[in-house]
Amino acid sequence: MLEAAPTSSPFAVLQAKQRAWLITLLTVIVEAYELGAVLGPGVVLETEAGRLCPDVAYIPNTDRSRVKADAVRGGAPLVIDVLHSRVPEAERAALRQRYAAAQVLEYWQVDADRGQATCYQANADWRYEPIPPDARGIYYSAAIVHLAFPVDWFRKQPGLLTLLEWWGIVERDEAHE
Repeated sequence: MLEAAPTSSPFAVLQAKQRAWLITLLTVIVEAYELGAVLGPGVVLETEAGRLCPDVAYIPNTDRSRVKADAVRGGAPLVIDVLHSRVPEAERAALRQRYAAAQVLEYWQVDADRGQATCYQANADWRYEPIPPDARGIYYSAAIVHLAFPVDWFRKQPGLLTLLEWWGIVERDEAHE
C-alpha cells in the first residue's frame, strides 16, 4: 500500500495471512527458476512518481543493483496490495494510478476478506487493464513468465506441497499418501 499512517483494518489478520501466502506463492516460482527476489511488508519503492510501499514486490535479478538497504530505486515488474472489500473504488483507482505512474508492469489488488483479486497489466500508455483468467480459471502473469495458477487459490490458499506439485517441481510419492 502507499505509505501512510498505520490504520486499523477490520480484516487485519486475514490481510496478514493473505500477504504471507502470496509471498510463498511467488517465492516458490522465483526461487525454483532463480529469477530474483520477493520482498514483503516494509519494502519501499523510491520512484519518480513518489515513494510506494506495496505489500509484496517482485524484483528480478536484472534489477538487483537497484536494491539498496533502505529502498528499491525505481519500480518493480510486479507489486501486490492486500486490501479488503471495504476499500472504496476511488482509493483503489488512486493506487492503480500511482503504480502505473511508477511504471509497474503488473499490479494485483487482493481482497483478503473475499479471497479474490483483480490483476492488472499495463498497456503501452501505462494504463492498467484488468487481465481475467482463461476459460479454465488460470491466471498467467506477464511479469513472471513461469507464474500461472488457478485464481481460486486466492481464496483457498493451498499449502506449499500443492504449489510445488502444481508447477511440477515435486511429485507426490504415492506410497506415502
